[in-house]
Amino acid sequence: MYDVVVVGAGPAGSSAARYAARRGLKVLLLDRRKEIGVPVQCGEYVARNEEVRTIFPTVDGLDDLMEAPQRVRQIDTDVIRIWSPGGRHWDIPFRGFTVARDRMDQGIADQAVEEGAELRTETTVHRVRGKDVSTNHGTVSGKVVIGSDGPRSTVARSVGLEWPVAGPAMSCTIDGDFDSGTDLFFGNLAPGGYAWIIPKGACANVGLGTWQHFKGRLDTLFHKFLDQQGLPHARGTGGYVPVEGPVPRTVKENVLLVGDAAGHVMATNGGGINVAMICGRIAGETAADHVLQGTPLEAYETRWRAAVGRPLDRGRRIKHLADRFFGNDRLLAAAMTLLGVRRMGRAIRCQPLFLGT
Repeated sequence: MYDVVVVGAGPAGSSAARYAARRGLKVLLLDRRKEIGVPVQCGEYVARNEEVRTIFPTVDGLDDLMEAPQRVRQIDTDVIRIWSPGGRHWDIPFRGFTVARDRMDQGIADQAVEEGAELRTETTVHRVRGKDVSTNHGTVSGKVVIGSDGPRSTVARSVGLEWPVAGPAMSCTIDGDFDSGTDLFFGNLAPGGYAWIIPKGACANVGLGTWQHFKGRLDTLFHKFLDQQGLPHARGTGGYVPVEGPVPRTVKENVLLVGDAAGHVMATNGGGINVAMICGRIAGETAADHVLQGTPLEAYETRWRAAVGRPLDRGRRIKHLADRFFGNDRLLAAAMTLLGVRRMGRAIRCQPLFLGT
C-alpha cells in the first residue's frame, strides 16, 4: 500500500509526486514509457516566472517549482509574433524560454525520486478501481491516486470523470538559423488552432494544432505549412492537446486529475507546462494534507481553481469568441487588426480584452 500512486510522469505528475514525497509520504510514480519524456510531444516553450506572476498573481514559490525547467533552458524569447492569414504580423512582448522537453521531464522526475518517490517506467495502467491500480506488472494500491496521464486519461475513464475537449497536434525539430521570436500562424492552414515556429538556438520546434472536430489528415496540413515556410519535410510526433480549458470536475472519491488529464491548459495560447506544474504541486500537497491530517480531497478542486481557475476560464471564453472567426480567413484577419497588439497581448495572458469584462 502506497500513500499516493501517481499515473504519468510528465510535468504535472512528477511535480505532484515530488511535493507529496517531500512531506514524507510513500509515493509511487508510474509511466508507460521506457524513457521519460520521449518522444517529445510539445512546443517546448515555458513562460518566465515574471509572466506567470502577472497571469496568476496568487501563485508563489515559483523559483523552487520551476528549478528543473530552468536547468534545461535553451534560449530566451521575448516576443510572440502573431501572423494573420494575409501575412501581416504583430509583435507581442511576452517573456518566455525554450527547453529540451525530454530532459526537463526527466529532471522533474529525478527531483521526485530525490525527495523519496519511487519511479517505475514501462508500466501501463489498465484501470483504477478504488485504491487498486491495475498495471501490466500487477496491481498496486494507493490511498490517493493522481491521474496525470494525458487528455485520454485511463484514470479519468476508470472512475467516470470527463476527458477534456482536445484537438490533434503534431510537431518536430528542424535544424536551421532562426531568430529569437516565437512565431504563431493563424488561419485555415490550421483550422481552429495555429501553427508555430519556436526557436531553440540552432534549431526550432515546428508544429501545428487544430480544433477537436478536424476530420482530415493532420500530416497533410503539417507538411503544407512546412512548404509555405520553406522548411524541409520532417516526421512529426502527434498527440492530443486540450483546447477548451479544464474539465468540470477533477476529484472523485480517492482520485485527483492534474495536467492535461484535467485540461490544465491556457486555451488562448495552448501553454500547459507552467499550469501543469502549479496544479501538480497543489495535487501533491493536498494528497499529503489528506493522508497526514484528514483534509478532504475536495480541497484540491478549491485550491487549484483559486490559484489558476479564473484566468483559465477567461481563456476558454476568449477562445470561444475567437472560434466565430476561425472559419473565415478574411474575418479573422479583420478581427486581429481590430484587436491590435495590446488586446492580443491580453488574450495571450488570458486577461480581459476590454475593461470591465
